[in-house]
Amino acid sequence: MVKPRERTKNVYMQEGKPLVVKVPHFNGDYLPETVAQAAEMLGGVEKSIKPGDKVILKPNFNCRFAMPLSTHLTFLSSVIELLQDHGAKVTVAESSGKADGPTEEVVRDLKILPLLERYGVAFVDFEKDQWLEMEIPGKHFKKLRVPKSIYEADKRVYIANARGHNSARFSASQKLSVGWIDSEYRGFFHEERSLVEYKIPELNLGWQPDLVFIDARRTTISQSGRGAYIYPNVVLASGDMVAIDAEAMKIIKSFPADNLLDIPLEEMGQFAAATAYGLGSLDYTLLEAEGNLETLQKSRF
Repeated sequence: MVKPRERTKNVYMQEGKPLVVKVPHFNGDYLPETVAQAAEMLGGVEKSIKPGDKVILKPNFNCRFAMPLSTHLTFLSSVIELLQDHGAKVTVAESSGKADGPTEEVVRDLKILPLLERYGVAFVDFEKDQWLEMEIPGKHFKKLRVPKSIYEADKRVYIANARGHNSARFSASQKLSVGWIDSEYRGFFHEERSLVEYKIPELNLGWQPDLVFIDARRTTISQSGRGAYIYPNVVLASGDMVAIDAEAMKIIKSFPADNLLDIPLEEMGQFAAATAYGLGSLDYTLLEAEGNLETLQKSRF
């Protein structure tokens, strides 16, 4: 039985508050530049990732459907380039949901491996990884079985999408954690739908990310996370998964819809539980690159 890793210190702070950066991405913009600008405004990748660090890059390949249900390949390659430019030894790791798996078929259909081969990046299928039993101080979970690769990594970088969700209320960086728990715990995770959003933060008690990006160029406002697209056309970056998820939800909530987001952020289960466990803060500083939300909503990428 292993213990949780030492809590990750968020190095991206300003006057005691976590930073969240929002950078617009318009049609025709070069996405690697947008991602690099977000990281630079935040304070630089070098503040959290050192040359030679073994970095697990955790995307979202839960299913074989397009963004915002899966990580966009250009966004994935942009973050890989950024990390490699700073000397990181990058490995991409994920496991897919039971409904759309197995992972190797999802990854094949999304054409992930040819992209990774071009960058010399290995892929770890968590389903085939060595599993470690880890104890955690959760209310719903006292232990989890987690993959050795992500547990033992030097650093962890998350790349998420942001959308509504019919049981978790929303899906963003915190919910990436479902991708590293095994099938036994995923079954318990979904047993009682009203508790799903409160259980998600507990999955993050074993470790926390060093850096988080959210691709909010395109998403949906439906409860299911499917349906007609909206185009916020922004990229977010932070060292605090609670703060970055909060900003993502503020953006989505600005597009009124019949979903589960029409309550204050602090009343949403993911935020309530995560802040109670000290996993992040809803009190953050937002740094915005040139552009404004009204303009962004009218654009398309």
